[in-house]
Amino acid sequence: MNKLQIGDHLKMADTMKIEKASRGKVSMKVSWFDVKGKRHYQSYSLNEGEQIEF
Repeated sequence: MNKLQIGDHLKMADTMKIEKASRGKVSMKVSWFDVKGKRHYQSYSLNEGEQIEF
């Protein structure tokens, strides 16, 4: 999944949870609702220096 999609999911997110942070890497889980009200989850792993927009 590319950074644009991560940013879009973060803008729609109702929860963002940092699951693990270690040397140079962060694992996070994002959940959001679609237009039909169904909840979706996606896990992301970000490396040091990567930037995302909220």
